Formats: sequence, structure tokens, C-alpha cells
Amino acid sequence: FNNDSFLDIAVANNLGNNIGIFLGYGNGTFAPQIVYSTGNGSIPAMLIVSDLNNDNRVDIAVANNGANNVGVFFGYGDGSFTDQILFSTGSGSQPDAIAVGDFNNDNRLDILVANNLDGNIMVLLRDSSQPFLSLTTYSTGNHSHPQSMAIADINKDYCPDIIVANSGNDNIGILLGSDNGTFMTQAAYTTGNGSQPCSVAVGDFNNDSLLDIAIANAGTNNVGILFGFGNGTFSTVMVYSIDNSLTPSSIVVADFNKDNYLDVGVVNSGSQNVFILFGNGNGTFRNSQSYSLGYGSLAYSMTIG
Repeated sequence: FNNDSFLDIAVANNLGNNIGIFLGYGNGTFAPQIVYSTGNGSIPAMLIVSDLNNDNRVDIAVANNGANNVGVFFGYGDGSFTDQILFSTGSGSQPDAIAVGDFNNDNRLDILVANNLDGNIMVLLRDSSQPFLSLTTYSTGNHSHPQSMAIADINKDYCPDIIVANSGNDNIGILLGSDNGTFMTQAAYTTGNGSQPCSVAVGDFNNDSLLDIAIANAGTNNVGILFGFGNGTFSTVMVYSIDNSLTPSSIVVADFNKDNYLDVGVVNSGSQNVFILFGNGNGTFRNSQSYSLGYGSLAYSMTIG
């Protein structure tokens, strides 16, 4: 955030109604937290970091679940930020996930928000003069409670598509994109009765150069894999059980053991650990391993780097 070539950390403080910035020293340690308010009762649920106004400075966008809005903090490039600029997501929408991508092919990043209570996702397109005024919503189904999203080109048309985990309807939704920033009606794929998918990630797990989907299912304590056919459609879900007490809350994809095959990492709020499924490169997984996070950790999200 301060252009010193050292990585920094941004965190959404749900109960504190703020975001926190930890500037890194480059040796694994960080400066004390600098706090920016997201508003009384805002309950920030998730944030993303990117250059949202093309000034080569890192900005922050946050989904404020309690205030029904998205807040944008534009960075000055010295580790400090502007006050929050707000964009409403609608009364009672309760946004709980946020992502960015260039959805209309204008070389400007747009914002994607999942509104948990409204059962929709919202695309905020950036305009050259005044950002994020063009707003379009897409239904994810009645009582779908979308909880997580991923952006990827899953049908190889060079346009970003949206994958959303609908925890209320036990499915994932696929919305195929076009180069003008619009999306097709959702196509849904079941993740199993009572699965409550809470997190989604993409990767090529069977080395066929086609993107597949990995899902963390909080209701059935397992990981689901759907294999992509390269045209925007997917196979039925293949399930890998991890433990009946784990309650997965977040999923990531990476090659953790440097064998050139993608693996899956899951953080579990129920058992306070991280669980790794090691990939075989053919769409199957082996040698799962868990790592403790400590008593009472209640881990909710994870990232890699």
C-alpha cells in the first residue's frame, strides 16, 4: 500500500465496524494496525484490494453487510487512504462477498457483490467520469443466500464469467459473461442435499486445460469438485469427505507440494484447522493432511501467497 516493495495486510474487522491496515517491514513483521471506519453498524464482511481508479495506487473495496452498501477507500500510495465512498446495494440486501474484474472490456476494473438476503449478485460497472454508477442485478434464486464468488473465463470466449456458491439452495450458479458487461441467466449445479456451499474456487484439476470448480460444503463437511467441459457446462459433483466435525468455511487452490498438480486447501471453523487435499493431476486427490490453528480460532477465511 505504501510502494516500498514490502507486502502489507488489509483486514475487515466485522465487530469493530472498520478495516485495518498493517504495513509490512519485509521481514515477516508488521507495523501496528491503522484503522479506517466503515460506519456505525456497517459490519464489514469482506474486502478486496486492487487499483480501482487506474492511478497505479492500490485501493480497497469492502462489502458492508450491516449497512447494505459497498465502501471504496482510494489509496494515496503512501499507506494511507481516503475516507470511504459509499455505493448502496439496496435496503436489506446484506452484501457478504465482493470481487473485481473488467466485465465490459474497457480496461477499467468493475465491482461484483453478492447480496446474501436479496438472493442476487450485483455488477457495478466503472464509468470514466464517475465510478460505479451503472448497476445491474442478477438473480441467484429465491432464498439462495449467495455467499462466495469466483471470476474466470470458463467457456474460453475471453469474457469473464461468474461462479457463485448459493448456500441456501445447495447449488453453485454459473453466469456466463459477454464483452459488454452483461451476463446470462444463472445455470445451477447441485452440490448435494443440505450441502450449504459456502466458498468456491477454480483450477484445472485433471490437466485437460479446462477450468474446474472446487466447493467447500459447510452443511455436509466435504469438498465438491465439478469438472469443466470448456463450454461453460460442468459435470455432476464429485465429493471428498474431510471430517464430520470440520465445518469448512473457505477454500483455496494452489500447488502446495510443488509436484505441478493443483491441490485444495480448506479452512475449517468447526475444528480450528486447515485441511489440505493433495491432487494427483487426474482430478482425484490423496494424502489429506490437517494443520491446527489453535483452540478457539474459529477461522472464517483464508488466502495464499
